[in-house]
Amino acid sequence: MVDVFIIHSGKDYKFVKENLEPFLMGEKDIYGNSLNSVGYSNILTLQSGENKNWKQDALSKIKKAQAVIVVVGEDACEASKNKTMGWEVRQAVKYNKLIMIYNLDKYSLPNFLKYKDRFTGQNVMIAQQLTLDKIKTRIDDYAKGHYDIFSSKYKKLDEDERLQLKPEILEQYIMYQQTSEELISRRQNVNSFYLTVNSALVTLVGLILTVVDFPANMIVILFMSVIGIILDISWVNLLDAYGILNSAKMKVINLLEEQLPIILYDVEWQIMSDKLNNKKYVSFTDSEKRIPKIFTVIYITIIILVIMFLLLKSI
Repeated sequence: MVDVFIIHSGKDYKFVKENLEPFLMGEKDIYGNSLNSVGYSNILTLQSGENKNWKQDALSKIKKAQAVIVVVGEDACEASKNKTMGWEVRQAVKYNKLIMIYNLDKYSLPNFLKYKDRFTGQNVMIAQQLTLDKIKTRIDDYAKGHYDIFSSKYKKLDEDERLQLKPEILEQYIMYQQTSEELISRRQNVNSFYLTVNSALVTLVGLILTVVDFPANMIVILFMSVIGIILDISWVNLLDAYGILNSAKMKVINLLEEQLPIILYDVEWQIMSDKLNNKKYVSFTDSEKRIPKIFTVIYITIIILVIMFLLLKSI
């Protein structure tokens, strides 16, 4: 199930509740006829922005949502909407949510759906305008883990022409698989860099205690510990980013394998996640993040000890 937050004007609330929401949930078709199909959307929305706590409520739902739909209606370009709908859109951008735009008619798009490209200086859209069918398909495919890897040109080919392209698919598979290995190598280099810097910082803290006189040594140690914590936060964020990128690459590789005789990576994952051996698989990302967390605990402990020491000295 995908949590979907819908940004809309108060005037369009009825459309959202009576048409858009039941359509995304598989209860109605685009014409409003009742259906008994499967929908993968859990709808999150607000009735209006008049409640004094609406920002807090909206922010909570935006953070929870995996996708955000912006409904552009007749009054979306009014200045007042920049303070409500525009604010919600900016939060969705801030928290890096998947944004889709649905235009109820051929209405002009408000400025809060545009941003200035820093290279061209031109105003460009923050997201695509899509039909309801395409919005629902995208959400449903996301929920089911289905992604289309083939180009529109390939889809137009007949069966014989597709068979002739099998060697090219294999070649692309090999090239893409190599990028996954290169990603692992870059990730190891990042770990080596941060591990070296942290080890040097901890060693330097011990050295400063013996070389620099009090109270200058305490101030330097506090400063270096704060730097160490900032470095470790950066380290964890990079590991998370590499983990997400690697997961995406594995998904693409699995999709490519479906066009080949064997599915090596998919079977490998099935073996690793096999519960019969009663062993819990811990991802590389989770394992690697333990190291910066250990260093962070060390720095926090040093800061606490230094503060306690300074307090005792002042008594």
